[in-house]
Amino acid sequence: MGEKVAALTVYGGAAEILVRGADDLVPVPAGLDDAETLALILKHVTAYQMIHRSAAMAPGQTALVTGANGGVGSALLKLLRVARVRALGACSERHFDYVRSLGGEPVPSRAGPLHDSVRRVVPEGVDAAFDVMGGPGTWECVRATKRGGKVVGYGFMGTRVADRSSTWLTLRGLASLLAGARLAGRRGTFYGITLLYRRDRAPFKEDLNRLFLLLAGRRIRPSIAHRLPLLAVRESQRLLAAGSVAGKIVLLREAGLS
Repeated sequence: MGEKVAALTVYGGAAEILVRGADDLVPVPAGLDDAETLALILKHVTAYQMIHRSAAMAPGQTALVTGANGGVGSALLKLLRVARVRALGACSERHFDYVRSLGGEPVPSRAGPLHDSVRRVVPEGVDAAFDVMGGPGTWECVRATKRGGKVVGYGFMGTRVADRSSTWLTLRGLASLLAGARLAGRRGTFYGITLLYRRDRAPFKEDLNRLFLLLAGRRIRPSIAHRLPLLAVRESQRLLAAGSVAGKIVLLREAGLS
């Protein structure tokens, strides 16, 4: 009784009480910060699995991360640094210093074609690209990746128009990722954490436990932009919509909780 546990909630995470089966729960080691623990469950597991399960990256390789100042993007940069992979982080110039603080090398995301910016730094192209944007940006990630390299798509933020998902842009991104990448001599795949979890819970549990060990050893530290009360969901959405958040917004049962 009273043991602290974590779970991939998918839906209903902003509730005071949530009922889940025991096989969904992962014990949390004592002494970990609540907000940092929460930040690992979705964003960092997503990043870890894309690096190690989707792209199978090795030390000394190179990677491109789009949306590098976002929640998953910043997690990718930190975990790529732990994996000793050189990471280029695409973002707006106002986030360059933040990307550098995470171990990434910033490249402009809006100053012309992204693949041109990447190739100026890594002329042969990166070994893997992690594309959160989708839509027309996916093809730029394909061109930024060397032949034989891998493009991992997730999220598809760039497929939304006027806050609604565009079917055309979604299909365009998937076509570039799955068919275009193959025709260009790269390997494209789409990653979704819930798709993998529903098929097999074991990888999530294994990877979250690995992240707990990294957190306990202070080899990673999630970026917490705001710690808000549990009921401040509207405020958290306002902050996200403003587009100025660098790091994770965490809702806690009491303001100021660890």
